[in-house]
Amino acid sequence: MNIHAKYFGDISYDKDEIVHIENGLIGFESYTEYLPIPFQEDDDFMLSLQSLENEELSFVLMNPFKIYPGYSPALTDADRKSLDISSDKDISYYVISVIRDMPEDCTVNLKAPLVVNVKTQKARQIILDQPEYAFRHHLADFIGKEEG
Repeated sequence: MNIHAKYFGDISYDKDEIVHIENGLIGFESYTEYLPIPFQEDDDFMLSLQSLENEELSFVLMNPFKIYPGYSPALTDADRKSLDISSDKDISYYVISVIRDMPEDCTVNLKAPLVVNVKTQKARQIILDQPEYAFRHHLADFIGKEEG
């Protein structure tokens, strides 16, 4: 299958690469089929989450553990059940990022990660009941903190 991806142009993909986001993303509920495309091959630090239903719609995702190793989202039993998660090894987390021209204006949403069951490619955006996480954290706040 082929798509014209917003950031990558024409690309081919296989059906098993498609991520189905149950109920869509917040504010984009009608779009549920996406293709995750890494900005660097074989690296999930930063991905383009390309809608297969609207070629103009793509989100920049980041692996939260690579920018904030202390990130520890707590899923409820209902979240786990809705995604058919039987083991933490089956889960990948990604956070939506807003990339702006000025680095100090870039943000990540740690409050509402995208949770993916890597075995089934089924996903949901979950709002965490953890007050330490907000919808907008400045990316600059994490630079250099991963070492210390």
